[in-house]
Formats: sequence, C-alpha cells, structure tokens
Amino acid sequence: MVEWRELKEEMQSQRGLVAWVRGQIIPTGTELASQARKRVWKRYWQGREPTPVEIEKRVDELFCSLLDTEYEVYLEYEEICAQKALELVLSDEGVRRFPRAAKLLQSALDTVADTQKSTIQRLNEIAVYLRPFYRLFEQSLAQGRMGRAGGSAQIHLEYLLNQLGYDGEFETQQVLNGKVDFLFPSRKAWDKDKQRCIIVSVKRSLRERYKQVFEELGITGGLTVYLVITQPVDEARKDLTSDKVENIKKQNIYLVVRDSVKQQYFPGEQRVLGFTQFITQELPLRRQLWKPLMEEEK
Repeated sequence: MVEWRELKEEMQSQRGLVAWVRGQIIPTGTELASQARKRVWKRYWQGREPTPVEIEKRVDELFCSLLDTEYEVYLEYEEICAQKALELVLSDEGVRRFPRAAKLLQSALDTVADTQKSTIQRLNEIAVYLRPFYRLFEQSLAQGRMGRAGGSAQIHLEYLLNQLGYDGEFETQQVLNGKVDFLFPSRKAWDKDKQRCIIVSVKRSLRERYKQVFEELGITGGLTVYLVITQPVDEARKDLTSDKVENIKKQNIYLVVRDSVKQQYFPGEQRVLGFTQFITQELPLRRQLWKPLMEEEK
C-alpha cells in the first residue's frame, strides 16, 4: 500500500492531484458567476438581463440567489470531478505526475479483473484501495469550496454595483495596509482624503476575520468600513454572536448581512445593516462624500 503521508502530499498540495483535476473541469470564478446569473435571470426574467430598477427593487433577493445558485453550480462541477478523477489519474499524464495515486487506482482495477476471487472479496479489496483516495479527494474539494466562497461573492457584488450605476466609482483588490476587496471611490481619492472614502470587505463568514480587518488596515477613528458577510440564516445563528457584534461596534465597522439575517437576529442593531439597506440607503449617502473627490480628479 502507498504511504498515507506521501499520498496526501501528492493529492492535496497546491499543485497536487486534486488541484489538477479541479483545473481540468471547474471553470474560473468569473465563468461560474456568469453561469449562475444566466440561471437566476432565467428564473426571474425568462433569461433577459434585468434593468437597474428591477435589480434595485429586489437586490437582496438577487444577491442571495446568485450566491446560492453559484454554489449549486459549483457542486455540480465537483460531482463531475469525482466521476472523472479515475480516468484522469490513469491517463498518461496522470500516471506520470501522480504515481502514488495512480498505483492505488491501478491496484483497484487489477482487483476488478481478478476472477479467481469472489465478488465480495474483490469489492472489499477495491474499497481498501479507493477509500484513502476518495477520502483525501473529498477533503481537498471541501477546503477549496470554502476558500472560493468569498471570491464568488465579490464577483457578484461587483456586477450588481456596476449595474446600479457605480461603475468607475470603486476599485477592487487595492493594497492599503492590507488588501481590500472594494475601495470607494479610488486609491487616488484615498491618498487625498481617507475619511471621505469607504472600504468594503466581503467574507463568507465572520469567525475571527473582523480582527484581521482591524490589523490589516490599521483602522483608526474616522475610516468607514463595511464587512459584508454572505452566510445564510442557519449559519449566521452560530457564527454572528453578540460578543463579535459588540467588538465590531467598538470600531468604525458596519456589519452587512442578508436581509433575512438582519430581520431575524439584529432588527434593532444600528451597526448591522441588511443588504438592501446597504445598497439603497447607505451607499447613496456615502456617495455624497466621495463624489467631490472624483470631481477633483477630473
């Protein structure tokens, strides 16, 4: 049998087997987002692009639908990965790049062909060979699934912002003290007058990430930061604790959540905004502050 540690390294490293299979099958984040939009637009508008007015009217519902639909699309591609993994690993390139995994799978194939053993014996042996392979394979897929969640939300949020007329009024992935997802309106404006600018950070869950925001940005009084958490109600119940919200309130940070999370858990909390409130009220209000900076840049 193949050594577990060596097999794990071969399969789960940054350029390992699972990353290779995933790269062969799963589209880029931009393409996944596009596929999700097509499904959502078909569900709501028979496939046509919605107008800005239609988007704003149900912006929280659409944002949540885009996130949840893309997750469904991603899981469908994961299933294809699992189905195609054996074929890919036993290809000439797969055998060359991942010899330990290929040896396991070839042993399973040899067992299938061994007619001298009973069916039960063969099934038991095949399970012994395949179990470590699929255990590591599924672990790695799950890790990648969580890692990409925040990135997909950024793509959908950027699309919605552009459709709602904010195109050209923000920059993405700007490096301040740390990298931020959205900076309104621009790095040039930030260098001129930070207090008129806002930062938007997008995460799947809160956990301890709000502390990272403090540390990475070196946030001090006067800066306005919105931390968008995209998790649904059932996850928010466990993650968005009162202690975390209290810590956030001590900083100049607003928590932005799905409308359903706001209504169920934080109906009277001023520092926790629903997504609709953030898009339709908060951003237009802040826009009045950064607009003069944009005029000065012209």
